Amino acid sequence: MFGLTKEDKTNVLKKIEKQKDFLYSHYIEVSGEKVQLASFFKNTFINADRYIAELQHRVWSLVEYAQNRDLVNVFLTLTLPSEYHPTRTLRNEKIVKNPKYAHQDKILYDIETKERALTYNEMIFKYYKTLKQTKWTGKINEISLNPKDYTPAKGSKKLTEMFERIRKDRSWQDLDKDDRIYFRVTEPHKSGTPHLHISLWIPKESVARFVQSVHRFFPAPQADIASTYIPGQYQLFDKVYKRDGSWMQGYKLNEEDDHYIKLQIDNSISYLMKYIYKTLDDLRDGKGITEITMWYIHHGICRFYTSRTLISLNVYRPLGGRFNLLELTQHYQDDTITVYLDPETKQPKIIQYDDCIIWNKKDFELKQYDKHDKKDHKSQIKIRTIDVEIDGEEFYMFRGDNKLHQRDEYIPDFTTMLSRMDQRQIAYYCDSFDFDNPNLNITHFVQAKNMMILKGYSQDELSTLEDYQYAMEVI
Repeated sequence: MFGLTKEDKTNVLKKIEKQKDFLYSHYIEVSGEKVQLASFFKNTFINADRYIAELQHRVWSLVEYAQNRDLVNVFLTLTLPSEYHPTRTLRNEKIVKNPKYAHQDKILYDIETKERALTYNEMIFKYYKTLKQTKWTGKINEISLNPKDYTPAKGSKKLTEMFERIRKDRSWQDLDKDDRIYFRVTEPHKSGTPHLHISLWIPKESVARFVQSVHRFFPAPQADIASTYIPGQYQLFDKVYKRDGSWMQGYKLNEEDDHYIKLQIDNSISYLMKYIYKTLDDLRDGKGITEITMWYIHHGICRFYTSRTLISLNVYRPLGGRFNLLELTQHYQDDTITVYLDPETKQPKIIQYDDCIIWNKKDFELKQYDKHDKKDHKSQIKIRTIDVEIDGEEFYMFRGDNKLHQRDEYIPDFTTMLSRMDQRQIAYYCDSFDFDNPNLNITHFVQAKNMMILKGYSQDELSTLEDYQYAMEVI
């Protein structure tokens, strides 16, 4: 199920047990009481009820916000191109291998080595296949033939790029920022390949233009669209595409038009929650960790994302439900709530309501239960890092350390570039630094060395900028 092997499932369960062991065997002191780290943690397998409750609150808050602005719901499903699907389902429900997976149907060889090529130039390939029929555009598009570039994790990134292409189009950008709202859900096919469900709220007069732009980028059946509102110029026809290649009723401008709305939604919130709950069934029914949760953990894929319509969860969570998301957003827009950010981490440091400080960030020290304190817990298992959220502030801890660090203490924004590098690229980057150069950027060097450790490429201890500044002074 979902393309997971027995080894994948075993590794996921081991990872979960390690995190649980750590969370239950460590604590912080709050008002003299020992509070287990697990009490502050919230995800799909620790405090799942809190996780689901917050998710529901976010969805309902977005829906209420959209209804208050008289926006209509457009429901979009994006499917990856054929090369990301290892299998395909026939009309008789039979599952067969997909010959186009990872472009394996293209048998190309390197001219010099005579070995099978790992990439090919799509434009040149099309030119030779359709001689004198394809105009040269000057664009070069390198296509990978390596199956490692078509994993579910890579597919999830591709879906994000597809959605980003839609959001950069004028049909979306021309809308007022308060009139373009979305909530997206990533879900796996049975083969493990992800697809994307996106619920968007936009003004009704913008629906026709938006539908046309989506299908211009992603024709049927790669993009399916349903809506609570059908523009007046759209007509009901008996035949439009379904995802499995068959036909159904739908709304189009004319019979030949490829820009269609598959069906009209009567209850947008029920339609949306149906897809959200599909990814949470194991958690809601108390089944424990099933294959669908394992799939998200194994591939490092996040279930949900929303537009930045409402106030950040980093402001909402510390207040412990004192305000709901809509109330807090309104207070922030009215300047009755003021949020002061840490200049380095950009995380909330003080939250003020009118002239009263209602929350300020605290410093916590992480402690481990000693052998006499621990009950039914295994000895500490050392892992590279552990994330935890305390009063809405994100912290993490390094191996061999006993301190909770702020999320960006060692990893500023610069490391976004480093995080995308592989082991060879980061190692080459570190080796390129010249310590005899007076203009050496030591900060970048420290970040690169620490990224090597965080990615598991090095067993050294993490360093701070002060460590290397002292070493440079000695030299």
